[in-house]
Formats: sequence, C-alpha cells, structure tokens
Amino acid sequence: MTASMWSNQEEIDAFWRASVCDNPSGDSVLHLAVRKEDTELARHLLDAGYPVDSFNDDGKTPLHLAAELGLVSVSSLMLLHGADIFAHSSPSNDEDQGVNRDSTSNDGDNISSSPLEVAMDQDTDELPILFIKHALPARFDPSQEYTLLQAMAKAFISEKQDVLEAFRHSGWDIDRNHSSYQRPFLHYVCEEAEQVDSVKRLIDSGADVTKLDMAGCSALQIASQIGRCLNGSVVKYLIDTGAKINTKDRYWRATPLIAAVQGKRLANARALLEAGSDPNAAVKRGDICRTVLHLAAQDGIPQMVKLLLDFGANPNVLDELNGSPARWAIRNNHIEAVRILLEGKLDPNFDKGHSLQMAIEMQRLEIVELFIKHGATVEATMIYVARSSNKDSSMRLLEMCIQNLALSDEDISNRDGADQNVKVELHLGKFDIPSMMRYDMSDDYRLCALLIEHDHGENLAILHDFARGLLICICAERGFNKAVTRLLELGHINKTIRSYRVKPFGWTALHLAAYNGNMTLVNNLSSNGWDLADEDDLGRTAIHLAAYHGSFELVQRLLALYSNAEHRDKDGQTPLHYAVSSDSQVDIRLLECLVAGCDVSKANVSGHTALHRATLFNLIDAVTWLLEKGSNVSAKDAFSNTPLHIAASFNGVPVIERLLSYGAQLNTPAIDGRTPLHCASQAGADNAVIALLDAGADPNKIDSRGHTVLATAIYWGKCKPSIIDTLLERTEIDWNAPRARHLVFIASLAVKSPNRASVLENVIQALHTSLGEKKASRIIKRLMPEMVPEILVSADGSDRGSPADVIPPLLDFLPENEETRHLLLFHMLVAIIKHGEDDDGHLTRRLLRLDDSNVSQKLPGDWGFQGLCCRYGRLKQLRVFLGRGLNPWGKSMVDGVMYTTGDVVKQFSPKMSTSFQLLRVTNARNLLALRQVIAHNTINSQTPQVLQRSKFATQGYGDNAGEPVGSNNKDRVPNSQATHDAEHPGPTPSAGKAKKNETGSKSPEDASAESGGSRSKDAVEKGKSPTAGSIGGKE
Repeated sequence: MTASMWSNQEEIDAFWRASVCDNPSGDSVLHLAVRKEDTELARHLLDAGYPVDSFNDDGKTPLHLAAELGLVSVSSLMLLHGADIFAHSSPSNDEDQGVNRDSTSNDGDNISSSPLEVAMDQDTDELPILFIKHALPARFDPSQEYTLLQAMAKAFISEKQDVLEAFRHSGWDIDRNHSSYQRPFLHYVCEEAEQVDSVKRLIDSGADVTKLDMAGCSALQIASQIGRCLNGSVVKYLIDTGAKINTKDRYWRATPLIAAVQGKRLANARALLEAGSDPNAAVKRGDICRTVLHLAAQDGIPQMVKLLLDFGANPNVLDELNGSPARWAIRNNHIEAVRILLEGKLDPNFDKGHSLQMAIEMQRLEIVELFIKHGATVEATMIYVARSSNKDSSMRLLEMCIQNLALSDEDISNRDGADQNVKVELHLGKFDIPSMMRYDMSDDYRLCALLIEHDHGENLAILHDFARGLLICICAERGFNKAVTRLLELGHINKTIRSYRVKPFGWTALHLAAYNGNMTLVNNLSSNGWDLADEDDLGRTAIHLAAYHGSFELVQRLLALYSNAEHRDKDGQTPLHYAVSSDSQVDIRLLECLVAGCDVSKANVSGHTALHRATLFNLIDAVTWLLEKGSNVSAKDAFSNTPLHIAASFNGVPVIERLLSYGAQLNTPAIDGRTPLHCASQAGADNAVIALLDAGADPNKIDSRGHTVLATAIYWGKCKPSIIDTLLERTEIDWNAPRARHLVFIASLAVKSPNRASVLENVIQALHTSLGEKKASRIIKRLMPEMVPEILVSADGSDRGSPADVIPPLLDFLPENEETRHLLLFHMLVAIIKHGEDDDGHLTRRLLRLDDSNVSQKLPGDWGFQGLCCRYGRLKQLRVFLGRGLNPWGKSMVDGVMYTTGDVVKQFSPKMSTSFQLLRVTNARNLLALRQVIAHNTINSQTPQVLQRSKFATQGYGDNAGEPVGSNNKDRVPNSQATHDAEHPGPTPSAGKAKKNETGSKSPEDASAESGGSRSKDAVEKGKSPTAGSIGGKE
C-alpha cells in the first residue's frame, strides 16, 4: 500500500488510536498495519524497534493476524524481525491453567492457536511453507517440535504436497519420531485425522501400528483419547490392522479403553468394547487403583456409564479409598449416572452405606431418594449425619431419612460416627427425646418432632411443660398431627403448655394450625383447652389466620365454635380483610360466611377497605362480589388513594374495568395530587395506562410536584417507549416551564433504564417539532449549566446509574461560553469514568475532541485522569487519554508522599495490572518508533494530530517513571486519603473556598461539590469556573 492512505483524516485518527491500542480489539499500530496490509508502515515500525510480538485484547500477535489474512510479504518481514510462529493466542492461559501441551491426556481443541497452526488451516500453502522454512533450521524446544509434527500431520491428512516437500527439504519425513518423546508420526496423524483415509495411507506406507512412544502409548491409545475422529472409524481400523487393545502405558497402566473413557469418546469406547476390551480394566499407580467404571462415574456421562455396564462392568467394586463408582458420581452430583448405576445392579448397601452417607453429607436430596427407593438401609448413625449436614429449614433431608429409618438392637459402637451418637443420645436404635431437648439448637427440636411423628422418640412422659409446649408448636407448624396427638395423650395439659408462643408474631400452636388450614389439629387443640379468642402479638385470632389461608371449611368450623367474624386486629383489619389479601383466587363461599351481618366497607387503620385489599391482589371475583355487596367504589384510604389508584399501580386492567363500570372516578387526586393515571405511569403499568386513557383519563393533570403523567412516566423510566410516545401525543407540554418541571430536565434525571437515552432524544425531538430548532436549542442551552451538575450528582444514586447514556444527546447543546463549556465537559468526563463502564471509551474520546485541554486537567490531591482511570479499572478509557498525549505515569501527592498510577492499579484494579504493565514496557518504545515513522513520512506529518504528538517528550516513561526522585516506593499503595480523593474527584479548588477536614487539609468532597454540584450554579451561570486557577490554566 502507498503512504497516501494515511493522509485521510479517518485513517490518521485510527493510526493514533492504535498507538495506544485505543480500539475495540486493542490493536497496536503494527496490528493496524497488518490489517491494512501496509507492508511499508510495518517495515518502518519494525526498523524503529516496535515490539513485534505484542498481544491485542483478543490475545493475538500481528503474526496471528497476518496468518489469518494469508499475508506472505508482511509475515516474512515480521519473521525477519523475530516474530514467534509458536506464540499462542492466550499467552497466560497455559501457565495459569496448568496446561501441558505434551500430555496425551490433553484435548487439542482446548489449546489456543499459534500463527503456525492458523496458517496450516488456510487454503493456501505459501504461508505454511514460509513458516516451516523459517522454523526448521532453528533450534526449538520439545513443545515447538510437537507443534511442527502436528503441522506436518495436518499437511499429510490434507495431502498438501508442497508443504510436505518443505518438511522433506529440511530432513523431516513420515518416518520421523519426536526427538524427546519418541512419538512416531503415526501418533500425530491418528490425533489429527477426522476420517480414516489418511491413517490408511500412512499404514499402507509401512507405519507400525504397534510402535510405542516413550510413555508407552500406542497409536490406538492416542486415537482413543484425543483423536479428532468422532465416529470411531480410526480406532476400528487400527484394531483391524493389528493394534493391541489391551496395551498399557507405562505411567498409569491404562488401556486404550481407559484412554477413550477419560477422553469422553463414546464411539471409540464402543469400538474397543466390541473388539473385546476388558470393561473392568483399572488404572494402577502406587496405592491408586480405580476401574474404568470409577473413571466414567467421575465424569458422569450417562451414555458412557450405561455402555460399560451393558458390556459387563462391575459396579460393586471398591477403589483404593474404599469407594464404589457411585461415590464418584455422588461427589460430582451426577444424578443420572447414579440412577443408571442403581438400575445396573449396583447394590446400594454394598459399601456398608458409605455412598448413602456421602449423599446425605453433601445434601444430594435426589440421590438420597434414589438410594432409598432402591433399598438402601438408613441407619441411626445417618440421622446424626443428616442433622449435621442439614441447611434447609424445610428439613426434607432429615424427614426422608427418618421416614425410612431401619432400627435394630445390634451393637453399632464400631460403626463410623458411633462416637458422635452420644452427642445426640442415639443409643442402640433408641432416641431419648428429653436428652436431645437439652441442647439449645432449633434443628435438634425439629429433629425431635420428626422422630415423635414417626414413632422413634422415647421417654416422652418425662418431658417438662416448656419442652412439650415447644414441641407441640413445632409439630403444629410442620403438620405433624400424629406427634401432637402423642404429646397431648401424655395428659396434664396446663396453661404453660397452652400459652407457649413462638416468634416472630407470638403464635400459639392453635395459631400455627389455623394458619396452615389444619382443621384436624385445630379441633384437637380446641378440645384440649386452647382458646379460639386468643390473640397474637398483632391482635389476630385463629379466624384471621384461617381466613388468610383461604380455608372455607375451617373458617366455617371456627365460626360454629363461637369465633367473632368482626374481630379487629391492632391494625383494624377484620377476617374479611385477610380473606382478600392472598395471591390466590378467593372462595366466594368463604366471603359469604364472613360477611353475614357485617359491613363490607369497614376500613382498617390505614383506611383500606376490603375492596382496597382485593384490588391490591388483583382478585377480580372478590372485587365483583364486594361491589355487588355494596362496597364503596370511591372509598379513600389515609392517603386519599381509591381502589382505582391501587388497581392502576398493579396493572390490574380487568379490575380497573370493573371499578369503572361501578362508577369509579378517573381523575380523583390522592393526597399528593396523583391520579390513577399517575400511579400507573410511575409503576410502569403499560396496559393500565392505555386502559385509563381509553376510558377518558386526563393526562394533563399535575401532582403536587407539578409533574404531569408524562413527566412521571419519563422520570421513573418503567414504561415502554411506545407508552411514552402515546403520552407525548396526548399531553399539552409547557416547553417554557421552570427548570424543575421542564420535560428535558426531567428526562435527563430519569431513573436508569434501557430506554432512558432514547426517551430523552424523543423529548428533544418533540421540543424541536413544537418550537423549531433555534428556539429549542436556546431553551436546552439555558438549562445545561444547571442540568449537567444535577445529572452528575444524581449518578451517585444507585437507581440513576452512569450518565453515559444521557450525555450524548446533550452534547449538541453545550454553552457557547468557553469556561462554562470546559467545566461541564470536565465533569462529564469524571462521571463516566467513575460511574460508567470500560466500554465508554468512545464517549470519552468524543468529549476530549470537544475540549482537548481536559486531557491534562488536575483533580484534588494532584490526581490526573490517568489515576482516576486506574482507580476504577477503565483500561479503554485510559488508552483514550494516552492517545491524546497524557503520560500514563501520572503522580499523585498524598500526605506529602508521591504515588504513581501503578500503585493505584495494584490497590484498586488488580485485574488490569497486566495490561497496564504492558503499557509501561512498550509506551516509550512505541513513541520513539512512531516518531521515526513520522520522520520517514510514512504518514502525513502535516496533520494536526501528528504535529501535536510529535512534540511529546518521552521522559518519565522508563522503568521508574512516576517515582519521586531518590525513592523506592514501587510497592506502596495510597492510604485512605488517596482513596478518598479518587472516590470524590473534582477540579482542584481555589484557595480559601474548600472546607478543612480534621487534619487541616482540603476535603475532596467539598471541592467536588463546589465545582460540580448544585452549589456551583451561580459560577456556572456567569461562565466562570469556581476553580479557575486550575481548570483554566495550561499544563
């Protein structure tokens, strides 16, 4: 390509952004040169010492890109400058994940690609030949030789004769073995071949299928475990040509079948089993001894487990840890594998209950259920295990075990966990309830209730009254009717037992039974002296709770036992209120029996009638019934909300229509001035908004804040854009309203939502349409000095989020006053760095283009934008600043000590440490190289960007850049004051205006508030910066 392409402004901008990797892929200039196929630029960069093997954000070097694009000339150039054809696209993955490329147990699909491997996958041969000729004369390590042999195998499989000739020219042919691992070429072909043809060709050429590598692996083992052929044809052919199916490697003594199971190659395993492989073969090394079924159960592939069982694998065998195959499946929660093992003749009691005990310990409820279903014996020792493992308040695990408990009188003192039984009084199959109740643990109390329910509890007669009262309450809560009966049959039911209450509402056993709708238990308790009129801490009786449960029969029974249907609790609610306070539809018979002789319009303390409650839960049948019974459709609660307000808030369109049919008023205001339409728009009840509008609701009504329905919908951000558009069409908008009520202002401060930016754009467009472009622009510019600080201050609210979405629509309306414009853009930058995302680099770039002087702007504590980006982990935004000439090694003075941005990265953003260190290493070299490129006129050196950046000095970019002279503070991190400054950034305040903190230094919060908060209004309106000493100055 010619140099003229770089005279285009767009291309030049891309060039300078690439100089600091400021682009979506994190490409360097050399990456960019490769993408543009600009060999001349690449040559100048490399001659100037530009790094040839730098990685972009996708983990690719320039040579990777050249290989993907098939660029021979630029690849040749980079090879001459030392590019690495073996560099893998994720340079840290191998080390971090412990990958061993030379291990036969490794799956090649999981290894990142090198440029050589990428080139081998291309259709053309020229680039692979270039790479091979470059690599083979040089010395290489075993891993690189492995990669080259893989490449030769791919060429053999694809019948790329020119590539094979390049290997032969360097002395490599199909008889070559790996020099270190002694692995024959056939092994590599069996690994890479997806079809059997190439393997046939190689064997027909004389390759020995029985030859082993240094680890004792045959070609059959390699093909079985990591071969790319998924239909088993390669394995079958190797067996047919004499490969031994029971060959064992030297390390694990593993057969090809074991290799296939570990490689999860089902077709290969089937082929080996059909050929007669031993399904009970085992790996052995030292004390380790596990069968192939153990290994399959560990991976938990159901088809593999079933295949082995079908061919005779024994599931009743123990490994060196005395574990059956099922234990490995249980450990990894492979439920289906456990099911297949149990159905495949696994004895659930074969390992003396250890598998079931492990399932209980690990709370594998489905597996425990499977074992019990297939006849596993639950012993008393397992109850302790279940009790210790239980974390579920429903006690399902304990209940499952106790229901299937098999008690015996045999001595279990020698069983695992028998010494622990003493702690919970589990002796010889007996459970001493009084002893277990001594321990102040709620789970033990529930365990006692379970044991009593299933007739495993002993010595109940000596329980004291407090313990009996507690157990009766627990049993009432759990619905253990048998246990309650046993406890009541003990006699001596006194006031202590009957009045025992549980938290949080002070419920007795009768309250618990009524809440659960347990009529049998309610009858049992009432006949034993429990008082039906007894109130809980909130003044509720049993009939309130039974009504809430919705049990018609129980409420009818309670009324027959002289309960009061008009009894009010402390909130003034009757049983009728509770009957219509459930998410489920109400039995009208229940309402009929409660309303007999009662006023359906009675209100509670908050002013809610039963109709309010029914609309709250969208109970259309109950609403209809109440209206038919004469309930007041316009009743108001303490805040003047009618049932229509509530129905609108919860999007209950059928309820809205029913209320309107009974005369509900559409525009009745609540105490805060909100109409039902306001409520619907605030809640995002889109269907309710449309229903109310269609019924004639007035969208121009304003609430006590002066907000119309449209303003409310925009501010809360819950309505769909189509609803906003509908309201825009039907609302009379005052475009000259004061700031707080102006629609543009409200849209800019709206709660964070996916549609916030588009709604703001629509509002601005509506303003343009209504008043014309010039007048609309003047109005928004008038709002900007007050609006922008409010937007940025509100970003600290969790419901507002980053203002990055609302800033772009406002950038066309920046004030013309230079100082005011500068100040607003500065605070926008601070906000998107502090509250935005790393992908906000494009917005950062746009803001800097509007005012490039903000690049070097200082913040409190001498923090620069580079420090702020590092504080919040904004790598892409940092690159934007570096691309505009900012030194990455800015300094921050904290308590008299100088700190670098590197310290800030270590403390606050360790995840970007690697990328930041790469900037540190390459930035000085890159700038020097780029200046030489400019000197060679590779790009148009007369463009403003080039003229500006060619003047940048490179001092301060060395290994100790940013460190104070004479210091050795590389590992120091900022103290709390530095953290405070970074979290509350703002321009450095002028002397005498900032408050003093306890140490006498200026408070960053006060400085930020003075410069960016609402208190800076006067200064901003006058076009003057409250920090003119720092913002207006030049660095």
